[in-house]
Amino acid sequence: MNSLDNYPNMSYCMCRNTLQAIEQLLDYMQGEGPYFLREMSRSERRAYDELYHRCQSFVRNAEELAEDEERYNAFIRSDNERFE
Repeated sequence: MNSLDNYPNMSYCMCRNTLQAIEQLLDYMQGEGPYFLREMSRSERRAYDELYHRCQSFVRNAEELAEDEERYNAFIRSDNERFE
């Protein structure tokens, strides 16, 4: 299990809090349009680029987790059917 000591969110609310932060970011991006990127400082642009790559990693990991969960659920169903 990963330690969350150095992270801004507790494990029980990290998805909800991150979703709210992403929603804020998306609203701002849509509202500002092309000015969103033009007005960023260099450090903020680096963070934006890193966030982009982390979001891609999140999607890949989420897809893998969903596939693992489906395989596990299929195994449990077949195991339960065998003992019915």
